[in-house]
Amino acid sequence: MNKKLISWLGLILLSFMMQSCKNYYYLKHTPAVNNEDRNPVYDLKFGKESMQFTTFADYQVNIINKKYIFFATKDVSQVLKANFSKPFTEQFMFMYTKMSIYNNLLGFYYEDASLEEVKQAYGRNPDADMGNGVLYAYDSGKFHVVDIYKKTDNGVIRFINLSNPDEKDPPNKKFHLEVRNLFFGMNSQLWEKNVDGF
Repeated sequence: MNKKLISWLGLILLSFMMQSCKNYYYLKHTPAVNNEDRNPVYDLKFGKESMQFTTFADYQVNIINKKYIFFATKDVSQVLKANFSKPFTEQFMFMYTKMSIYNNLLGFYYEDASLEEVKQAYGRNPDADMGNGVLYAYDSGKFHVVDIYKKTDNGVIRFINLSNPDEKDPPNKKFHLEVRNLFFGMNSQLWEKNVDGF
């Protein structure tokens, strides 16, 4: 074999290995501070910005328990490319609940993106409009997905909520209730307009 062919095959193998090692487990959360209701409040950092985000006590960070993680790398990659395919600038969050029916939650930051770009990419009206954010609910492969976008000073952040495809929850009632309670109950301060349902 000539040296060029060996080098070329080596590059292909290296890129394949790098892709196969990639995952979306973001394990760099700073410790939470409990609020007056004893719920954890996280200081989420993205770009040069930050945001306070409150969760229920059963949300897990900085640890992996595959019993409660529903997705593989390819599943998240597919969701990231399905509607709003602009490459994200950075990932800033990964959380999941210790309840098998509920939520795998990921957060991504898109520097210099706008909500108008997001709306154009989806090509339909959002399922909820919060003024400074929009929500889209849809199916992607075996998952039900709730995408929530929020305008920031320098771009847009995207929260991807994934349901457990193995749980019986027609038509995603418990999953939607979890997302509503988390984003529009506990974190209602994030939005210009709150929403009752989607």
